[in-house]
Amino acid sequence: MVRDIVTMPSNLTVDAAVNEYFLRYGYGGFPVVDDGKFLGFITLKEIKDVPRERWKDVKISEIFVPHDKKWEVAEEDDIMKALELMIMEDKGRLVVTDKESVIGLITRNGIARYVQIMAR
Repeated sequence: MVRDIVTMPSNLTVDAAVNEYFLRYGYGGFPVVDDGKFLGFITLKEIKDVPRERWKDVKISEIFVPHDKKWEVAEEDDIMKALELMIMEDKGRLVVTDKESVIGLITRNGIARYVQIMAR
């Protein structure tokens, strides 16, 4: 689980999101948060659906995927539960919650790295 989460505000334009987040950090997606409230995720998939000439006009709030509680796991949940949920829901990332607060992220890449390290 990643605890140091980079979040994105929903009022950014796609252009700003690409330049200030996707290119800067190299992640494939980010949690969208406003006033400390987790709203959902924005990924490269949603960015690619916006024509390049509209990047300066379209806000992240218009294209992010709203959060659904079924895409959450608790910190004490088994990693296999998270992986099964990712596969069943076709999600590359899940939020880890503790009493309604987001405390971390689990990503497919993170699980792959963990398995690779543990296999050595």
